[in-house]
Amino acid sequence: MEVHVKSTDVAAILAMYRRLLADSHDEARIADFMVFCWQTLDQGYVATTDLRGDLFDTSAGQLRELLQSVEKTCRPWSAPAFWKRYIEWADYAAMFSIEDQREFARHDPGYIEPAFSVFSFTGGQQMRAEAMTVLAGCAASSTMRASYVRSVVESRLRVEAFAARSR
Repeated sequence: MEVHVKSTDVAAILAMYRRLLADSHDEARIADFMVFCWQTLDQGYVATTDLRGDLFDTSAGQLRELLQSVEKTCRPWSAPAFWKRYIEWADYAAMFSIEDQREFARHDPGYIEPAFSVFSFTGGQQMRAEAMTVLAGCAASSTMRASYVRSVVESRLRVEAFAARSR
C-alpha cells in the first residue's frame, strides 16, 4: 500500500505512518516516513503550511527515532539506510561519497533510487538512465519521498536544458 501525501495535516499523516508501521516492517514505508518527517522540518515547508511548533517538534523527534533505529531494524543497503545517509549528508554535512551512493544502487538491483543523487551530484554525467527510470517511477507516486526525488532530478534536467539553450 502506498501512502499518498497531499494533505498538510501533518498530525494525521504522522499518526497514519505510525499505524502502518505498527502493522508491518516495510522498508519502503519506513523510508517514506523518514523523508516525510525530514521534509516537514524544511523551513520552506514550515512557512508554507504554518506548521505548529508542537508538530515540528513531533516530526523532529520521530525523524530522530527513525534515523537511530535504521541500523538495528533495516538491511544495510536498504532504502532507509540510504535515506539515513542522505539526510545526514544534507542536514549535518556527513560524508556521503558518490561511490557510497553508487554502491547503494549497485548492491540491490531492485533498489536503484540512489541513482537520483548520483545523477545530481555528478552534474547529470553518471547513472543517467537509472535516474530517468527512477523519475518515471516517481511520476506514479504522491509520497513526499517521490516528490523530493522528482524535484532533484527535474532540477538537474532544467539546468541542462537552460545550458543547452544558452550555447
